[in-house]
Amino acid sequence: MTTPKLKRVLSILCRHFSKKRVPHAIIGAMALSLYGMPRFTADIDLLSDERHRKTVLDAMKQLGYDCFQDTGGFAQFDSELGVYGRVDFMFVDTEEGRAILDGAIDAHDEVIGVVPVVQPTDYAVLKLMALANNSERMARDMADLEILFKSAAAGFLYPAFKPIDVDHLQKFAARFHVSEQLAALLPLVTTDPKPASVMGTRKNE
Repeated sequence: MTTPKLKRVLSILCRHFSKKRVPHAIIGAMALSLYGMPRFTADIDLLSDERHRKTVLDAMKQLGYDCFQDTGGFAQFDSELGVYGRVDFMFVDTEEGRAILDGAIDAHDEVIGVVPVVQPTDYAVLKLMALANNSERMARDMADLEILFKSAAAGFLYPAFKPIDVDHLQKFAARFHVSEQLAALLPLVTTDPKPASVMGTRKNE
């Protein structure tokens, strides 16, 4: 479960970046919660556009965060004594990455309010990228994918989100050389899940 405190922090962050017109979307364990699959997390993971990195860095400093890592496509932040919790940003700099941001949905949460979250298929794509880039996280990322696929097949995925696109995942898995790992999980996916009952809205609608 995500603590109310962390949800309030996320709400503040999303409102701040929306006002600054910085494209952003929730990824990580909190995304699973917004899909309808509660997961405990002590961190906030966000996706943004590389072209807005400086704005993000400046905004996070303004909000009381210190950047303790800023390398490659990632920046990691924490507040003094961990008061607000850790926030990790992943920055995309390709058209495919920006398409993930464009496809994000505005999800509704009683505590957070309306916040953008990536589509489940795009969440899985990011997990496949993580599998390819960091073998030490393989067990954790495979477990997250298993939860997503099982929950979607059981009908727990909120109906505002698009169904899991297996063909899309297979193309990316082949590119990242993780087809074997994906193939081990695909039996968990069904093409006709029962719809869940909580709403959301497409971000661009």
